[in-house]
Amino acid sequence: MTIPLARHPALRLRTTWPAPHAVHIAARGDLDSATAADLARLVSDRLRAAPERLALDLSEVDFLGVAGVQVLLHAALQADHGGTDLVVVAGTNPMLRRALAVTGADRRLTLREHSAEPAPA
Repeated sequence: MTIPLARHPALRLRTTWPAPHAVHIAARGDLDSATAADLARLVSDRLRAAPERLALDLSEVDFLGVAGVQVLLHAALQADHGGTDLVVVAGTNPMLRRALAVTGADRRLTLREHSAEPAPA
């Protein structure tokens, strides 16, 4: 099942459930102060379902601002509190990796190059 979410034209969000216990959120576009709240709401909503794993695929994000980094760090805290493994898929996106490194967020988040398929339930 795929649910597109289009609140702000600069950021497109898509949620899929590749397995009953796993959620995958893909973002494309700019993740900044104008769009970060949309991602924050979506992540919070998905974490309320207490999945075992939540993958945030940011490999197609064109810009990551401080507000976006804050959303990621808050999502990591929420996930940890709820017992969900949060993985940020950065791909080979050099801008994204640099923004995470400069802010130190890369040391607090679990980063992956690719989203691994979850094990069957």
